[in-house]
Amino acid sequence: EERAYVQIELEGGIAFGTGEHPTTRLCLDWVRDTTEELLKSNTECINFVDYGAGSGVLGIAAAAVVRDYNQVKRKQEPTSSLSSIKTVGVEIDADAIRIADDNAEKNGVEMKNYLPDIDSLDDEALSVVLRALQRKRNKGIETLPSELNGQVYDLCAANILARPLVGLAPVLASLVKSGGKIGLSGVLSVQAESVVEAYTEFFDDVKVADEENGWVLISGTRK
Repeated sequence: EERAYVQIELEGGIAFGTGEHPTTRLCLDWVRDTTEELLKSNTECINFVDYGAGSGVLGIAAAAVVRDYNQVKRKQEPTSSLSSIKTVGVEIDADAIRIADDNAEKNGVEMKNYLPDIDSLDDEALSVVLRALQRKRNKGIETLPSELNGQVYDLCAANILARPLVGLAPVLASLVKSGGKIGLSGVLSVQAESVVEAYTEFFDDVKVADEENGWVLISGTRK
């Protein structure tokens, strides 16, 4: 079955994630597949978190998949109920948060981006976030609120790097509801084993699900 393209518009600026890197493409494929799977199972509301959101590309893509799916469904079944999605981005870089929020607005989708919860950070990341919160130009940028900082997400994508992903395993696990899915990239094939090992404590069926040019996508299902 041939699927229609989902089109989104992005301004990368200093934020990583414009769809050109293999890891972003791997994640975009995972986002589309898992979001469509939930839509076809008639999930009323999908909660999606993009951890390390960068430009916001993954969360925006998830919201666009739902938007386009609803448009087709409305034409085919005018009286049927439509699905919704709540997309949240978490990002340590305040400038990237502004870019991601702007990108979401340009694409006509709702995605709010936050700094990570302070209690979840190591010393290096904590100093970055605290500096960001102290700068006047970052007024209005918030840390992840308590109602969004728990096991509430059906899908979690994190396109970062292998080393921070290993350290973030308990943090990301604390966000994904039982049965929810995780998609991880920014990982070279030679690094995959360490990432799989770190997430196996919290997720079932953790495996390399896809690969492109020496980069991999690792997926799992929350226990």
